[in-house]
Amino acid sequence: MTMILPRRDFMMRGGAVAAATGLASVAMIGTAGAATTTPTPTLGPSIFDSGAAGDGVTDDSAAFTKALQSAATNGVMVRVPSCTYAIANPIVFSSTTNVGTTWGLECEGARLVSKITNGADVIAITSNNTVRYFRLAGGMTISGSGSDGNGLHLFAPGGAYWLYNATIEGLSVEGVGGHGLLFEGNVFESVIQSSFFQDCKKNGATFAQSKGGVCSAIQVISSYFNQNGNYGLCATNFDATYGGTTDVRVYGGYCRDNQSYGFYYNNGTAGTSCIEQVGFENNCRSLQPGDPSGAHVYGLAGMLLRNCGGYNEYGGATYLLRGWFSTLTYLDSCAQSAGGAMAATGASGLVQVNGNSSGHVLMKGCHGSVAVVSGTACTWQAENCSGSSPLGTLSIKSTISSV
Repeated sequence: MTMILPRRDFMMRGGAVAAATGLASVAMIGTAGAATTTPTPTLGPSIFDSGAAGDGVTDDSAAFTKALQSAATNGVMVRVPSCTYAIANPIVFSSTTNVGTTWGLECEGARLVSKITNGADVIAITSNNTVRYFRLAGGMTISGSGSDGNGLHLFAPGGAYWLYNATIEGLSVEGVGGHGLLFEGNVFESVIQSSFFQDCKKNGATFAQSKGGVCSAIQVISSYFNQNGNYGLCATNFDATYGGTTDVRVYGGYCRDNQSYGFYYNNGTAGTSCIEQVGFENNCRSLQPGDPSGAHVYGLAGMLLRNCGGYNEYGGATYLLRGWFSTLTYLDSCAQSAGGAMAATGASGLVQVNGNSSGHVLMKGCHGSVAVVSGTACTWQAENCSGSSPLGTLSIKSTISSV
């Protein structure tokens, strides 16, 4: 039986549930003669058992739709061998009941070639119930037509519909007409790992509040966002101009040559959520080097970056970070450098300070200049940093502050 809790209660009671589970586990281990096993995904049939041809010519979309339905119903992972699969129609899963066991596609280097031309998504997973444990793993490439929609779209509208505990590993999406990856609505507590999103007409990956649904608790690990038509990664709100997803945590990876910002956070990073050990290069390609509106990362409210580095030669990402700050923004051991046309402008910098009187930018152990927007009420402080600032040269042995 699947237990469904209201979202807020679910999040609040998570610790208690975990604690209870932990105590139960300890009790089992202490029982004499008790055998313990670790649950593992069950490999089911291959995609060929659902009718796929895998010849790169025959439309295999119906086979993938059938396979996803079977996987969810039976709680299995369907194997997708290393072949080329032509996809002329959307691959669709739309739940009709709760799903509470591991299910999905175990890929083996498979390549899906989209033949879709009407703007529809290549793969669309929709929860109309409580759907957990979807996995797409093992290595899959989605090659878009450029006239299709999103590469992979996970969606749970607001209300009592949930889609969570999803794992996306080894996914590459290239050249689709929409977002490479889209998490929309009540999609939460999920992981994207070792994945690549490139040459998509919109964003490489987008995480959005939508239809009243809250997208949250997303982990992005060692993934790459390159050459996309807008942002590399976006955390936003489809329901309103401001607000939106805050806790998209990014660890490792690289982000380069996107037409606009590398990362865009419409509502900042909340609490301990952060961007950590990510490299940025030549973003804001639609702008000229030295443009004051360009940056690798843009955030509203407050941002937290650790051990991140930006570099620019010919893109317009003048700063590592800019935005409108209304609370604490913290950069720890971050740096921005430049070469080529960007270096020639003399404008490259670590951060552009802007915001209201509640905003404060704190830098520790960073390298790069500090630029302050004229008339801003936002304050700043640089501890053990190097670079230039409106108050003089920063020193790794001292603190300079506008406060």
